[in-house]
Amino acid sequence: MARIKDIISPFTAWKNVVKEPVTIKEPLKREAAPRYRGFHKNDVDTCIGCGTCESICQNAAIDMVPVEGIETKNGDSGLRPRIDYGRCCWCALCVDVCTTGSLSMSNHFKWVDSDPDVFRFIPGVDKKEWDDEPNGYKKPGPNYELYSKERVHMPELKPEERDKSFIEIVRGYSREQAIKEADRCVECGICVATCPAHMGIPEYIKAIRNDDPNEGLRILYDTNPLPEVCGRICTHKCETVCSVGHQGDPLSIRWLKRYIADQQPAENYKQILETENISKNGKRIAI
Repeated sequence: MARIKDIISPFTAWKNVVKEPVTIKEPLKREAAPRYRGFHKNDVDTCIGCGTCESICQNAAIDMVPVEGIETKNGDSGLRPRIDYGRCCWCALCVDVCTTGSLSMSNHFKWVDSDPDVFRFIPGVDKKEWDDEPNGYKKPGPNYELYSKERVHMPELKPEERDKSFIEIVRGYSREQAIKEADRCVECGICVATCPAHMGIPEYIKAIRNDDPNEGLRILYDTNPLPEVCGRICTHKCETVCSVGHQGDPLSIRWLKRYIADQQPAENYKQILETENISKNGKRIAI
């Protein structure tokens, strides 16, 4: 037998007839909220083309492309992000990870066109009506980063201890310190072009983050047979263009290289590098 509540329930829906409708009849005339995540903007002069926005995009909606009039130079790849709105989900991770703060989003959400190709565009290069829109989503601050702005301090011997031995003044990172510093890397690779040896910097830093110093050593030796020395006296020009250094401390790339080289004694190198069976050819070189 049906309950009275079950009989009455359908009639309660009639109360909505007298309520004000919530459906917007003309949505294109609706104003967006001030911090609404709409179409992208990019300050192309501040952007360095590091590609972190492309790497973090889970929908593959961003491609780094060359732009006429923007040349490749030290610390700038010359590329700029192109957004594909057929893929973008407006999550704003690209804005949050942007190392220079050049990328943002307007609160503009209306764009009508019959040509689907126009919805792939390069913010800041392909001029749009929302370029000067002050509202929208920007990386919140301060201290809103997906990585630490401050580098891990490198411990040193105290002045009163230095004259008592020949121990190095710079003590080197511990395992915990190295992993913490390596975790700041966004793997953009801007540093590689500046390095005179073009070392695989993002790759060996990733090896540290994965707690695999042996793999890091193999990567070091692909391009540099003297990582123990370079990890101490290198001029670290790579750090001068480090993308995270634009709004914080650059990554301690030199110290991380030293950390890898110091994890194994020299007598273990041949086994790790799998060079035990290399035969001598009698030739010598001067360094």
